[in-house]
Amino acid sequence: MKRLGTTLAGLLAGVSPLAAQAQTTTPMQQAGGRPAQTQPAAPVQEDPYTDEIVVTASEPRGAVKGDIPPEIQLNQADIRAYAVSSVADLLNELAPQTGSARGSGRPVVLLNGRRISSFAEIRDLPTEAIERVDILPEEVALKFGYSADQRVVNFVLRERFRALTTELEGGVPTEGGNSTQEVQADILKINRDRRVNLDVKYQGTSALLESERNVQATFNDGSGVNQAPYRTLVAPSQDLTVNGSYARNLSEKVGATVNGTLEVQQSEALRGLALSQSAAPLALTAEPSPLTASSRTITSHFGTTLNGDELPWSNSWSWSLTGNYDRVESKTITDRGFDSLGAARPADRGNSTSNTGTVDALLRGPLFKLPAGDVSTSLRIGGSLSGFDSTAFRNGLTTDASLSRNIGSSQLNIDLPIASRRRDVLQPLGDLTINGNVAVQHLSDFGTLTTTGYGVNWSPFKPVRLLASWTDAEDAPSTSQLGGPVVASPNTRVFDYRTGQTVTITTITGGNPALQAEKRHVMKLGLELRPSEKTDLSIRADYVTSRIRNDIATFPAATAAIEAAFPDRFVRDPDGDLVSIDNRAVNFAENNTQQLRWGFNLSVPIKSSLEKKIAAMRAQREKERADAIAAGKPLPAEGQARLFGQGQNGQRPPFGGSLFGPPPAPPAGAAPGGGGQGGGAARARGGFGGPNGALAGRLQFSLYHTWYFKNQIKIRDGVPILDLLHGDAAGNAGGQPAHQIDAQAGFTKDGVGMRLGFKWQSSTSVYTGLNNTNQLNFGDLGTFNLRVFADLGRQFKLVRAHPWLRGTRVSLGVTNLLNSRQRVTDQTGAVPLNYQPDLLDPTGRAVTLSIRKLFF
Repeated sequence: MKRLGTTLAGLLAGVSPLAAQAQTTTPMQQAGGRPAQTQPAAPVQEDPYTDEIVVTASEPRGAVKGDIPPEIQLNQADIRAYAVSSVADLLNELAPQTGSARGSGRPVVLLNGRRISSFAEIRDLPTEAIERVDILPEEVALKFGYSADQRVVNFVLRERFRALTTELEGGVPTEGGNSTQEVQADILKINRDRRVNLDVKYQGTSALLESERNVQATFNDGSGVNQAPYRTLVAPSQDLTVNGSYARNLSEKVGATVNGTLEVQQSEALRGLALSQSAAPLALTAEPSPLTASSRTITSHFGTTLNGDELPWSNSWSWSLTGNYDRVESKTITDRGFDSLGAARPADRGNSTSNTGTVDALLRGPLFKLPAGDVSTSLRIGGSLSGFDSTAFRNGLTTDASLSRNIGSSQLNIDLPIASRRRDVLQPLGDLTINGNVAVQHLSDFGTLTTTGYGVNWSPFKPVRLLASWTDAEDAPSTSQLGGPVVASPNTRVFDYRTGQTVTITTITGGNPALQAEKRHVMKLGLELRPSEKTDLSIRADYVTSRIRNDIATFPAATAAIEAAFPDRFVRDPDGDLVSIDNRAVNFAENNTQQLRWGFNLSVPIKSSLEKKIAAMRAQREKERADAIAAGKPLPAEGQARLFGQGQNGQRPPFGGSLFGPPPAPPAGAAPGGGGQGGGAARARGGFGGPNGALAGRLQFSLYHTWYFKNQIKIRDGVPILDLLHGDAAGNAGGQPAHQIDAQAGFTKDGVGMRLGFKWQSSTSVYTGLNNTNQLNFGDLGTFNLRVFADLGRQFKLVRAHPWLRGTRVSLGVTNLLNSRQRVTDQTGAVPLNYQPDLLDPTGRAVTLSIRKLFF
């Protein structure tokens, strides 16, 4: 019991330096770097050990300024409950909350309320360095010069942090066959305005052969040879990444960041044994050599960012300047087998080099005042230079392509407040702001493209917010879509919807110089609800309609309708068997979708067992103190040691006074205990107690449902419209599921927890055959992912016996917990060869063990 008391005293002592730091935090620090003149705090006359909480700041540090508050806000306790290693891992875990119904990819990422040059600046930072995460709707992206089709995630870092993070991870499928490995080391030091980070990561995957799964090997190659031992379901690959960044303030009002990344990826897939051109079997040697398709990609990146909080004419304006240079070198080698005489054909080769340099400048601030608030604007001006060179060697012929593109762009966004509850302007309307934006791009190879949009942000009363936006945009194909090297991949299996058979063919990929720019019209109606301020529950619904003309898309599945629309993309032999498909990107005449995405996010704090013991000790301490004061006696020496953060014999308490690293040193002259206001401030920012403290646990739920009402593609005039919800397909995975669900649940307490994820999609059916007389049925699919973890640093008895376990976390994960695979059948109930379960999901259920340690 005495040892437990010493441990608890050490935890209590960890609050003292935090309190001293909070007490001396300046308004400049709270506002994210902007200086302010304040009067020094008056001496505290109350009892120095009071638990009174005094809150003086209304806007958290690093917040995104504007009229749209975060939909979801995660504090340190919420972040710890996810038990992930890096910012990138956390963003992946938050995919259901950060997904956009407008169909874009990753969200816009900000750091401390400011722009960054690229996600590489912060992706490898350990999650322990994050103080808060704000998730905001797509409309906020306009305020930072981005398009309104990505949600915004703002990461706010702790003011001080220092750690070396190491992690080892290995995984294997429960059915065996291959394995994955990952080794990572990261060094991070944050000291207010300075940040240094270096991360090195290696990832590897071993090969998984068809012979190591239950794959039926009867295909139309005509050789009679079992190809399973010479074909990979999962290609072996290796990936090495080195990423570093350095940030500091150049002055009180200007901060700078530089970032550099180098990544090398390589893989080699086996495509079966070589056949003669007539598909006659070849004599097999003692060690037959299968066809291979190898690739190697080297990616280098350099980025820099300048952020300022003032302009010469106003201290209410902010600005940012970002610059990036990216170079990607890619090489592919694909074996072609033998000709009709048995002679080896030369391998196809494809080389490409892409160079892109971009510069963006952004100004943000108020233009003038209206009764309802400031009319704010953001102006972005940017430019880029890009070049794409490729060389392809195919069928003995060499073709070269060299494309360049220069872009000048600008974007203007204006927010106009109409009504305000706080300012008592048209109060019955609540808070109402309208928005307008316009963007112009001039491309050297496509001319001038424009984007226009407008929207409404309306909160009729506090728990409800309505967001509506309309956007008309023009987008050009990328240089790689236009000029990528043409690569032929033999021995590729596809399902021929026209004949209802699985066939082995040659597929062709690469650039299509005939692609045109697309035009998009998107409407979004959004609703946000926060039923209670006392409950961390948020509800969100977005209805989106989209119409895209000249839609740029990957080539769709080999259906009869697609072949009729693009006959030159298909080659068949005299018997009607499919020989090859040209899969290069195409323009569809029109693509129309309508969907509703709705869901909720709930987080419930859980008081830890240790926190309850600390509360009991605090109550006992207060009783002893009150009795001593009433009797006119001084505080007991043990009580003073406990309060002032000293262990037995004046030594520092166990664990350094903090669960997550050494606490910041108190400023010179600060009182050891911090005082009443400081203690309250420490608890308001986290501390060890309360729902947001270092010891707090979490019970978390989230569920998001996407419901597609319409998904139709008009290939071109005179061709029937493809209805992906009712019998048509635009890919080999079938039609568009009408319903998709993404759900998560998590529980953590006392450093031990679990997370369960669930994804489900409804079934679809696709008509096959020349006259749509047959049918292919894709069953619904639901998968569970489970992860359990233990923070060994929170297991105090264990750490007292083995101090080196401090900062160690062990995680055990199981993906596809029930080993579920989609079932695909034809009209007779048979499973087509190309839709065998082990071909659709070769890995199946896999188990991953991770050991992670922080050295403070």
